[in-house]
Amino acid sequence: MAEQERFVDNGDETITDHETGLMWKKTDTMIDLKKWVNYQEAVDYARELRENKFAGYDDWRLPSKDEMLSLYNESFSQTDKFGKTVHISDKFASGCGFSMIAKQVDGRMRTWVLKIRDGEFEQPDGLWTLAEAARAVRAL
Repeated sequence: MAEQERFVDNGDETITDHETGLMWKKTDTMIDLKKWVNYQEAVDYARELRENKFAGYDDWRLPSKDEMLSLYNESFSQTDKFGKTVHISDKFASGCGFSMIAKQVDGRMRTWVLKIRDGEFEQPDGLWTLAEAARAVRAL
C-alpha cells in the first residue's frame, strides 16, 4: 500500500492509517505543549484528549510498542523540531519531537521509547525522568 493511500489526513487534526486500523493525532506533545514530557505528562495528555473528546472521540491513549513502530519507515521523511529528518509520514505535522513514548509495559514500571530518526528503541530506567515526546492514538 502506498504512503498516499495508507495515511489519510482527516482534516480534523487526525491521521488515519488504513494499514493498521489506527487513528493518530496529527501533532505530538512537542508541537502541542512545546516541551518534552515525562511518562505522567504523556498519560495526562492522552487523558485530556479523551476528556475533551478531541476530534469527537473519547478513547485516545498512548500507543503500544508495536503501534509506535508501525509509523516508522525509512522511506518516509518529515522534519522534527530541530529541522532534522524523522522517518514518519509527511501527513503528520512537521516540528514534532524525535521520539515517541509507548504505554507502560504491563506489570512493570517501564515503557518503551522509539527514536523516529533511526527506528531504535530504548527502555529508559525511570518513567518520571523521561524527557521525550508523545503522540496519541486510538483504534478505528
